[in-house]
Amino acid sequence: MTSVRLAAVVALSVAASLGARAEGDIEWRHRATQGAVMLTANALGTASRTAFYTARGFSEATIRPYAQACGFSFGMQNGGAQALTTRLEDWHAIGADGRRVALRLPQAWDAEWAKAGVPPAARIAFRWAQFQADNRFEPGDWIMGMATLETAPSGPFRVVARYRDEKGNHELVLDPLACARD
Repeated sequence: MTSVRLAAVVALSVAASLGARAEGDIEWRHRATQGAVMLTANALGTASRTAFYTARGFSEATIRPYAQACGFSFGMQNGGAQALTTRLEDWHAIGADGRRVALRLPQAWDAEWAKAGVPPAARIAFRWAQFQADNRFEPGDWIMGMATLETAPSGPFRVVARYRDEKGNHELVLDPLACARD
């Protein structure tokens, strides 16, 4: 529970630095709700992610594959009365051509950073800014964080985000989405 709240605070700082309006409010471009559960997303460009992570200890060359991947800042909130769980491995995008694209899990990126010799402090900053691979949301909990797709879908696409609560499995769909254009 504490790690979810800490991750939310860190992710809020990330999102604010990447896409805040002048007043300091985040303007979500895509939103889906099901009952009291809300999912939001903003596409993140290469330049903003490069700047964010080079300021946290990554070299520009090392962070380039991540920064150039199709990435988003996601926010999710449980406004309901029961706990829910999410697993990023259960989320996917569906391109206009019908092809299914998985989200790349933070652990996969972290394995690359370990091989590349990225300093531990930079890797920790990376992990805390990601939408976590596994989450448990108690009533009122929320989280924000970045995530990327394994590959960029052709044309507009939708993201299908699955979660589970005491009533079973559910989906939130964000549609239409597109990768950021720099």
